[in-house]
Amino acid sequence: MKKILLVFILMLFAVNTGFAADKYSKDYLQNHRHFAIMNPIAESMAEHIIKSSLKKETGGKYKVKFDGYTVSSMKKGIFKNLEITGTDIVSEGITIPYVHLKSLTDYNYVDYTKNPVEFKSDMKFQYEMMLSDESMNTALKHSNYKAVLDNINNIAYPMFEVKGVSTKIMNNQLYILTEYNFPIAPSPKNKVFVASSGFNVKNGKIRAANVKLNSAYGNISLNKVANMLNLLNPLEFTLARLESKECDANVENVNIVDNKVKIDGKIIVKGD
Repeated sequence: MKKILLVFILMLFAVNTGFAADKYSKDYLQNHRHFAIMNPIAESMAEHIIKSSLKKETGGKYKVKFDGYTVSSMKKGIFKNLEITGTDIVSEGITIPYVHLKSLTDYNYVDYTKNPVEFKSDMKFQYEMMLSDESMNTALKHSNYKAVLDNINNIAYPMFEVKGVSTKIMNNQLYILTEYNFPIAPSPKNKVFVASSGFNVKNGKIRAANVKLNSAYGNISLNKVANMLNLLNPLEFTLARLESKECDANVENVNIVDNKVKIDGKIIVKGD
């Protein structure tokens, strides 16, 4: 989600209109009424360019609402409000069915002339995103997930060895399918362990909750299964693939809606 925000920031100020200098301070822009006939034109132009640029960068479809103070302050990298809704976008090779981003701060200042861009004011955004089976299973194929499995296998040896993990959402339940075998006396064919899990959020981290197993597995400790799922954590890993070091994101709520994982929270960008 944070990488999507940064892509937006880079595209936002592609609007390069040359107008006379203006006052840019937070107090001035927030405490004065600004009547500028060119503002709606510039805002509309910005919305169009943002949508076109984001579509080119990430695919999908976008709706953008953008509000500035004055044309010259927009050109400098200052904006008042921003709201983006995207569907079927691709970030880091991961398809995201839905994302919504809305600014909570009404003075946002980015120096887009620097490389990398510099954030000149603190900014806060509310976000909501939906992840599908495809989203998570694509992320789990990344080479970095092998390190997660290697760590688990170091702990689990010699009892078992995890060969792979995938997810399936059915009837608004997330099923985690763990393919495994035995390192000392391997079976001819890998076995599959299936558990369903809900979620809770603790200290900004997503954790397994209400874990359920098929009775065929017998008397297995659900706490141990939950601990294993927290180590495998396909949802956290997927989110990590979408993160960026330039800003902090926190998860507030996780639910399954219409067979998609719905995640919402806030993104905080600290200004220099």
